[in-house]
Amino acid sequence: MGTVDHWLHDRPPTAITADAWSLDRSHPNDLGQQVDAVNESLEQLRPWMPWAQVPADVASIGAFLRQADVSWEEGREFQFAVHADSRGADEGGAELVRPIIGYCGLHDRLGAGALEIGYWVRSSHTGRGVATAAAAALIRAALAVDGVERVEIHCDAANTKSSAIPPKLGYRLDRIDRRPPEAPGETDQHMVWVFPS
Repeated sequence: MGTVDHWLHDRPPTAITADAWSLDRSHPNDLGQQVDAVNESLEQLRPWMPWAQVPADVASIGAFLRQADVSWEEGREFQFAVHADSRGADEGGAELVRPIIGYCGLHDRLGAGALEIGYWVRSSHTGRGVATAAAAALIRAALAVDGVERVEIHCDAANTKSSAIPPKLGYRLDRIDRRPPEAPGETDQHMVWVFPS
């Protein structure tokens, strides 16, 4: 499928249902909405995400979306915008714009046979099960991709909201690695959760 010689030759679907939400392959049309979602959520993201230390703008998010497109084609990363699943239409019949309520992805950072899941949720939508549903949907999508044998979630031990998700989904805490903090809220305790356990 891709033009790069790489271990992962299959791809997940470009649209995935996750309970009341949908995961849709990132697209350049997401630009304005993603800038808004990141900036609304900066206070929540800043402690855990190295990229969230300054406000997002059209240049930074545009570069992210362009790289996401390249990485998808290469089979190295699969980025998804999370939307409410309802697809309404206005009085003229045009489909309504569904706001981005989070972002998630599958990342080839672990070597052949494994993908890592990452996720974040817009501040106005936290506490509603969005990240858990998205992560569950990504497990199913990842393990359906030819060559993927396991999925991992990595997070800092101090990030209690993020670390609460893997055990709900049947992950096993494989280990806690020591690594230098990369964001202000991090410790040097890096949790590695593995599925299937």
